[in-house]
Amino acid sequence: MTVRRAYLDVDGIQLHYRSAGDPQCPPLLLLHQSPSSSAMYETLMTQLAGKYYLLAPDTPGFGNSDPLPGEVQALEIADYARVIHDFCCAMDILPCHVFGHHTGAAIAVQLEHDFPGSAVDMALSGPTLLNEEQKLGLPQLASPFPVEESGSHLQAMWQRLRDKDPEAPLAITQRELLSAFDSGDNYQASYRAVTRQDFEGQLPGISCPVLVFAGSEDPLYGAVEPALALLARGEGLELPGGERTYVCERQAELVAAALADFFDTNGN
Repeated sequence: MTVRRAYLDVDGIQLHYRSAGDPQCPPLLLLHQSPSSSAMYETLMTQLAGKYYLLAPDTPGFGNSDPLPGEVQALEIADYARVIHDFCCAMDILPCHVFGHHTGAAIAVQLEHDFPGSAVDMALSGPTLLNEEQKLGLPQLASPFPVEESGSHLQAMWQRLRDKDPEAPLAITQRELLSAFDSGDNYQASYRAVTRQDFEGQLPGISCPVLVFAGSEDPLYGAVEPALALLARGEGLELPGGERTYVCERQAELVAAALADFFDTNGN
């Protein structure tokens, strides 16, 4: 199944997105983590394209999407959610199924909080319900490396991303390295925005069904049960052990099956 790429003018910027499937099928919005792009969803999209019309935008400032105007470090998750909402309106897909991974999970919750009824139902992989230690430390995990004549900044970023998942295919790490450098200050800014979001306060107001999961080695695995406790209609999912932040790619078939089962059951 072909994954197509295109641009759309939204809120004064060009938003790049990937799409797959028949536009007559139920729409499914896919929101990626930082510093990735919609490229992380290509395998998953091919798995689901027979059932849904899939749209995966690059978050502003990532992939091939323009950054949002203004001071980058002052951006909030609400700023990203507003652009995604306007994208969905322009594509005429609301209400839709919504899936967000890590930063994408933060944006998914903010989207439904700020624009109730946008989500028919929602799935969150790695919910960003952070403790105080994580809030303090997260921006440091995306701190920039000054460009060095020796190229040592490339090795430093490579090691940072390998540490996320030492067993990930090298092609994924290389893609993420290029995305991290290409996103510039937006990488750390998105993490800072995640730490400022009132994710805990927003979850109880989400009235649609919500599937919550994370790989057992994902640093956000510990947030799954607390997130479920805050949701009115939360449902958990246990994945095979050992997966980290790239579960949507390394276990694409399994994740696709779980999403389809959840969306088909709850989205009618």
